[in-house]
Amino acid sequence: MVVMTEAPLPRQDAVQTPGAAARLPLVFDAGAMLAEALALPPDAWRVHFNTGYHDGGWSGVTLRGPGGDAGRLDIGHRVGAAADTPLLDQCPALRAALAAFRCPVRAARLLRLAPGAVIAEHRDADLVFADGEARLHVPLATGDAVEFHVAGERIVMHPGECWWLDLARPHRVANRGSTIRIHLVVDVAVDDWLRRLLAVADRPPRAAAGEGGAAAFARFAARVTADPARCAALAAVLVPDEFVARVVAQGAADGFGFDAADVRAAMAEGRRRWIAQWMV
Repeated sequence: MVVMTEAPLPRQDAVQTPGAAARLPLVFDAGAMLAEALALPPDAWRVHFNTGYHDGGWSGVTLRGPGGDAGRLDIGHRVGAAADTPLLDQCPALRAALAAFRCPVRAARLLRLAPGAVIAEHRDADLVFADGEARLHVPLATGDAVEFHVAGERIVMHPGECWWLDLARPHRVANRGSTIRIHLVVDVAVDDWLRRLLAVADRPPRAAAGEGGAAAFARFAARVTADPARCAALAAVLVPDEFVARVVAQGAADGFGFDAADVRAAMAEGRRRWIAQWMV
């Protein structure tokens, strides 16, 4: 079952461009959808093709994609007409969820992140809202230990919610929990219906349980900044991988729960800020 919780949609001329993330007024039956996802055969799940961005724990199933090919996890960027795959026939709840999107659905996948797995920071340059491309996430299995950051901000998503995320911006994910994370990920064409839905979307001011890796690193960095000797010792490490490993090791020794992905993301954000100050 899909519940629409939206207020009356605004006129098209009142719609504003969305920010980095927004929760749409749609609520899905995550339990029924998750049961179908878990019932799929193990060989339906394929390791994500962007192997340079993850450590092997990211996999997925294609429910709709180019030519209806269930063996193809990438969506070919609009190469070939989109069609449902045979796997979707086994999933009536997931099919009903896709039918709730009253905009063209170009691709739909189940994406799974194993316990302890990390997706490194990257951008999906082809997902530009102004160019008519949007990606929606419906969490089916998640938890407080899943950390999803977009443009440096942690986005907390709960099962059954539907989120639009601006993934053309830098983003990363870490599953620090002991259970799998599964999202239904839907690529759609931006149309008037989606624009008006985004206009009444919200960003609930919710904090995740626990500190999170990015916040832990920020506290560790503040401690190191106040210690000139430690600053000098780290500044002397010129090899990036060695520097990251040294920082993670020192953080662990000091009791801070962050990892290499948190350090690299902070380094990348520092570079972006340094470049931005010289832009006119």
